[in-house]
Amino acid sequence: MRKFMTYTIAAVFALAGIVGFAGTAEAANFTDTSFGVSIDIDDALSKQPLMRDTQAFVSHEKYVSLVIRRAYDLSITDFVDELRHVGYRDSRDQVNLRINGEPIEAKIESGRGLLIPVRGQIRGMPLSGIIGAFSGHSGQGFLIIGTTKPESWPEWDKRMKAMFESVKFVKVDQKAMVKEWEDRLKGKKLQFKQTNTTGYAPPGMVYYGSAMEQDYDLCSNGTFLRKSASAGQVTGQNMMVYGQGMNQGSGTWHVDLSKGEPFLVMRDASEHGFKLEYDGDTFLLDSKPYTITTSNQCK
Repeated sequence: MRKFMTYTIAAVFALAGIVGFAGTAEAANFTDTSFGVSIDIDDALSKQPLMRDTQAFVSHEKYVSLVIRRAYDLSITDFVDELRHVGYRDSRDQVNLRINGEPIEAKIESGRGLLIPVRGQIRGMPLSGIIGAFSGHSGQGFLIIGTTKPESWPEWDKRMKAMFESVKFVKVDQKAMVKEWEDRLKGKKLQFKQTNTTGYAPPGMVYYGSAMEQDYDLCSNGTFLRKSASAGQVTGQNMMVYGQGMNQGSGTWHVDLSKGEPFLVMRDASEHGFKLEYDGDTFLLDSKPYTITTSNQCK
């Protein structure tokens, strides 16, 4: 649970007006069948690009943010216990967050919701807000976190409550999620590249270097071509060692859901699942950044 708390709260503060984002069109009702949530967003908040499984709405002028994060099979009791007894502290981002009052039950059908008042600081700037933890009967769950500066809270108290009172569970459309990802990936080439060097290190003047590339060509007929290549080099006084390797293969692919999250499933000699997500405009495959281009190997 600690790891979950760390990622969640860090995402909240990164989006809470501390790091600048450009606003988009005004938001009204936000319904997302992949999150399984519907909520009426205050018109002062503008929708931001999706960051992995976190959707944010931000107003720069008031340092106000509302952040929604998918949390499949969320245990509200465990979440509140940790927040109550441990809180959240992160020395790297100078974050200190704690409960600031008794949680109250949210009025929501087809599940349970708890509204938790919180207060804390990031980099010396005070923040007040509410965390809404919601868990549905079918395992769907999400956190909604609304924050602003304490001096702005009297103005935003009722507006925040209005947004939280509008929250509803909606049915997660799993077929639509799978189709959307498969349509996005058909006929595409996924490529990951990485180069590592350490430079020179006296007294042996040893140089280390390595590079790797991983390609997946996903064909529209459900087959794929796989190619991976790697190279390494160690150089010292009067010696050099260089090695390289390449691996190729083929098989079948499809998209499936696990705990509400999409995975690219590829089968050749064995079956492997890779988590699919976006971090802003960056496509991630198992948390690694891949480029997506049109495949010249298949359609």
